[in-house]
Amino acid sequence: MKEIKISKKAIAYISVTVILIIAIVVLSVLLYSAKNSTATEDYYNQKCEVFKLENANFAHGQTVFIGDSLTDGCTLDLFYQELSTATYNRGIGGDTTAGVLKRLELSLFDIKPSRIVLLIGINDINGKVPNSKILENYGKMLSEIKTALPEAEVYCVSIMPVNKDLESYTTIDVAETNSRVIEINPEIEALTVSHGYRFVDLHDDFCDADGLLKKELSPDGIHLNQDGYTVYSAIIKAALTD
Repeated sequence: MKEIKISKKAIAYISVTVILIIAIVVLSVLLYSAKNSTATEDYYNQKCEVFKLENANFAHGQTVFIGDSLTDGCTLDLFYQELSTATYNRGIGGDTTAGVLKRLELSLFDIKPSRIVLLIGINDINGKVPNSKILENYGKMLSEIKTALPEAEVYCVSIMPVNKDLESYTTIDVAETNSRVIEINPEIEALTVSHGYRFVDLHDDFCDADGLLKKELSPDGIHLNQDGYTVYSAIIKAALTD
């Protein structure tokens, strides 16, 4: 029987392809879990493992979206095809400012993006983390990004309100949450500007007349549906291309 020889290049290509397929399958399962349950520490760790697999194949100089379930639940390719760069999703459902701070190297620094869209903080507020600690973590995130990626453009997105009428998260105090969102957004904006970055304020675009998250943009009072992501992405794309 004739021996079949496979080049090292072909083997490497096959290996990369297999890794990508595994990563896609794992990520699909994780995204389904994120949309149907509250994220756990296990989910956080599993997503980080997926990021490690992706990092070996992702190009530098692209656009990274990083944050919690509002980022995790968005299929970026559906909304940002017009951008001149690829878009990479580094959202983890249930994440906090402390969680993002912990994974900056894995989520951002290892792939050296040229643009970063950061949306984080609502889970801190719902978890009763003091504003002072949220702002401390936020400041550390921005400072570390400035040091590691001095040329990167950073867009910090305002925290969104929630809605009591659609509430399925019984531990959330909607009135307190929305009050704190209004209080902390200007402080996040000040931090953002002080680091030379851009603050994207979309709070009013998602608020109804009572200061609640618009019902038509959310399936449950805290996350976004397709219409919500359409509104959100239009604002973000305008900022990125301004």
